[in-house]
Amino acid sequence: MWWDRIFGSSRAKRRDILQDIQRKFSVFRQLLDRHNQVLKLVSRLEEKHKDRRLDSIVALWDEFVEIREGVSDIIERMIELGGSDYLILRERLSAISHEVEALLPQARRIPADEYIIPFGRLNRDRANSVGGKNANLGEIKSRVKLPVPDGFAISAWAYQHFIDVNDLSERIRRLLATVRIRKYEHLETVSEEIQELVIAKPVPADLAAAIRSAFNELSARTGRDGFALRSSAVGEDSAFTFAGQYRTYLNVRRDDLLERYKQILASKFTPAVIYYLSSHSLAELDLAMGVACMEMVDAASSGVVYTHDPVHPAAGHVLINAIFGLGIPLVNGTVTPDVFHVSRADGSVVYASVARKPTGLRLSPDGGVQEYPIAPQEQSTPSLTTEQLGRLAQWGVALETHFGEPQDIEWALDRSGELYLLQTRPLRTPPPKTQIQVPSDVDPVVLLQGGTPISSGAGVGPVYHVNSPAALGAVPDGVVLVAPNPSPYLVAVMRRISGLITMVGGSASHLATIARELSVPTIAGMNDALRLPAGRPVTMDATHGVVYDGAHPDWVVQPGQITSATTTPVGAPLLDAMIAPIVHLDVIHPSDPRFTAENCRTLHDITRFIHQKAMESIFAALRGTKHKNDIGLRLKTKIPLWINIIYLDRDYDAVAGRRWEQESEIASQPMKSLWDGILLEGWPESQVPADLRGFLAVVGANIQGGHQPEFSENSYAFLSQEYMLLNLRMGYHFSTIEAIAASEPEKNYIRMQFKLGGAPLERRIRRVWLIAELLKRMGFENSGQGDFLDSLVAYRSRREILDRLHLLGRLTILTKQLDMTLSSDARAQWYLNEIAGRLGLKVENGSDGDEMRR
Repeated sequence: MWWDRIFGSSRAKRRDILQDIQRKFSVFRQLLDRHNQVLKLVSRLEEKHKDRRLDSIVALWDEFVEIREGVSDIIERMIELGGSDYLILRERLSAISHEVEALLPQARRIPADEYIIPFGRLNRDRANSVGGKNANLGEIKSRVKLPVPDGFAISAWAYQHFIDVNDLSERIRRLLATVRIRKYEHLETVSEEIQELVIAKPVPADLAAAIRSAFNELSARTGRDGFALRSSAVGEDSAFTFAGQYRTYLNVRRDDLLERYKQILASKFTPAVIYYLSSHSLAELDLAMGVACMEMVDAASSGVVYTHDPVHPAAGHVLINAIFGLGIPLVNGTVTPDVFHVSRADGSVVYASVARKPTGLRLSPDGGVQEYPIAPQEQSTPSLTTEQLGRLAQWGVALETHFGEPQDIEWALDRSGELYLLQTRPLRTPPPKTQIQVPSDVDPVVLLQGGTPISSGAGVGPVYHVNSPAALGAVPDGVVLVAPNPSPYLVAVMRRISGLITMVGGSASHLATIARELSVPTIAGMNDALRLPAGRPVTMDATHGVVYDGAHPDWVVQPGQITSATTTPVGAPLLDAMIAPIVHLDVIHPSDPRFTAENCRTLHDITRFIHQKAMESIFAALRGTKHKNDIGLRLKTKIPLWINIIYLDRDYDAVAGRRWEQESEIASQPMKSLWDGILLEGWPESQVPADLRGFLAVVGANIQGGHQPEFSENSYAFLSQEYMLLNLRMGYHFSTIEAIAASEPEKNYIRMQFKLGGAPLERRIRRVWLIAELLKRMGFENSGQGDFLDSLVAYRSRREILDRLHLLGRLTILTKQLDMTLSSDARAQWYLNEIAGRLGLKVENGSDGDEMRR
């Protein structure tokens, strides 16, 4: 066809050339998009720091990890765009990451100890060695003298031995360093990788032998062959609750012992645990895992004692929750329990709410547990007698007195009628929270009422339903979350939601404990919660169990300054030290000799450096494109310029077979605005100073149909809807204008470079000065030397960018060949004000018109 005859290169080759530059441009746009996201994250972090809203390690760490991921992405795109010269940026990112990580509080040291320690030799002084659960059981047995099942602790030192022998520490730390706790799917990925690492490794031979020997001795003492394996992490039941987040295995047989032990160690890295620990301090992720191996209680009933009512702590009663069988359904929140208020003074029952309990959980003859039916006539009977309730209340008050603070106690009643204590930990009573106060002149619409208030407070936001852990990643911020039951997996989103409503459950579930600690307004056992329409704005009163229609933040009363147990305060010096390597900006201007990859000391530095180098790289890549005249369209215009247009967002087939692009068809907003400015001024013929008329008489004739004037070399434009790179050759000088005009101001810029001319050097310098002054009044920053000018304006709205491009188009014509007449500084000043006035820019007073006439 004619194209091949004229240009001589094959259609396939031209297509390959076009696709190659389009690929580079696509990488460039992706880089700018990611750069834009990173800048927003940096700004958000700076604002939070300035407003002192970074009140925890996790608040800072999560921001840091998100920014670091973005910076890593733009580094990889910069390498793809600019080549191996930018590999050093990976090293800079790694060095900055290590600098921030080194500032984190260090984890506590794990003391060397025995691998196996019987309960009878334990007390709470050994919590750092065996974990809080083990230590407290030993304390109850040896000092308080209340009944606990027989058993032994597998120490934290044993955990450390397992980690060291299998060389897991550094591998786990590297994975945890990447975690973003607000992204549930990211939590899941990191969690799965770590758990697979742990479970795949063998228990060291000496540790395995010690565990089996202790198990055999316990079996011989008790006459049983199945035991409970329960987590007992260091730090558990002290500063943090960890409620229900680690694995527990019941009725474990000897053959499964070591595998279950590893699975409990691996449960230290479930998504919920990583989130929970990160929500307090990243150093706690290094906490060691102790394990309790204890005699199984074949429970007729079981439950939880709160020595104070966590929702109404001033009430003078002990709160007891109970169900038939083993307690797992209660603490998992999958059943609604019997609830009893027992007087602290005399042990009398002052309130009882007996739930229907159709099933229970019991030991299976083959190991593990199994569900069993409750006889119909017994389903609605109390799960404890008055005497048993009084005894549990008495024991609870005794433990509160011994430990010096309210207690959260697990218990079980065996089938012979003996009571055992299975665990005790501090009861987290939340601080005063927001409350709902409906104005007296308002008749509110109540959507739901009832359930069990779990964690008091007020929540305002749209309703959002979630049915499984897989759906947690999509939970938006600020919603009132509705879930089937209070499963501990919900902890992964609890810092992001306004409130929580569950269809079943009670105040004794593990999640209830966490909700109180995290101060999340929560109502459990609201059976009709599914009736709440998704997206419906509501106001929930978690103190009284009421859900009102509509979002009414003005009903929320703040009872003084609210504090929260969710955060570990970060001191200002530490916060400042950790913020600096993230947000400080030192590598700023490209003309600075220190503007190099090696001098990037912060994440913000890297971002700024890449933005500049990306613009330079795409500029060089497009200008260096071979056969530019073979792969585009010629602009059909009366302006005597031969411009070849190459579209970066069109397939080759969309232009193949075409020759011309009409001015009205220009499909690029930046180019259209610039060209409209050129057309507005038009090509000069006679309205120029006299000493220019002779020259322009030669070169200024309009051309029709794309005839190329002798003085003009080919110009070319790389275009997309929002992008333009125009290399404009006019006589003896050329200018290059690159621009993006997108909806996001952070992406936008105009860069103009100007060089050469036909006049002597001093006149060319005057023209550069004149153009620079005009650009400065348009908001550009200028740099350059001699007769070379490099100007930039950035971070403006699309409208501002397009307006400046229109002015640039006019300026291009108004200053064309102007160097020929700039015989003095005074003439340059006169032209400056003349053109500034014509463009509607600021005009300086005091120009000398007489000098121009001379």
